[in-house]
Amino acid sequence: MDRYGADNRMSTFVDGWRIQIVSSTDRRKTTEMKSTFIQKFPNIPITTEHTPPYYKIRAGAFKTKLDAMSLLYIIKQEVPGAYPTKDNKIRPSEIVGIF
Repeated sequence: MDRYGADNRMSTFVDGWRIQIVSSTDRRKTTEMKSTFIQKFPNIPITTEHTPPYYKIRAGAFKTKLDAMSLLYIIKQEVPGAYPTKDNKIRPSEIVGIF
């Protein structure tokens, strides 16, 4: 039990949810989508990730899927293909409240 507690204290990441905006092997497409997204939603934090061969753009950082769904509803008005995705590399400082 002590080892489990020590491992948890050492972890700098928490499990949570983000909204996947785009995932593509075309870097140019993801860069364009990122620029468009920032123009339409300047207050929503985004992250970019490169997991070869895919480039991914994700928005927000939430503790629960339910919290992420409120943002998804807003984003789907402009990006119909957006969907919630599990992320286990969220820093606790990134977690946002409900929009």
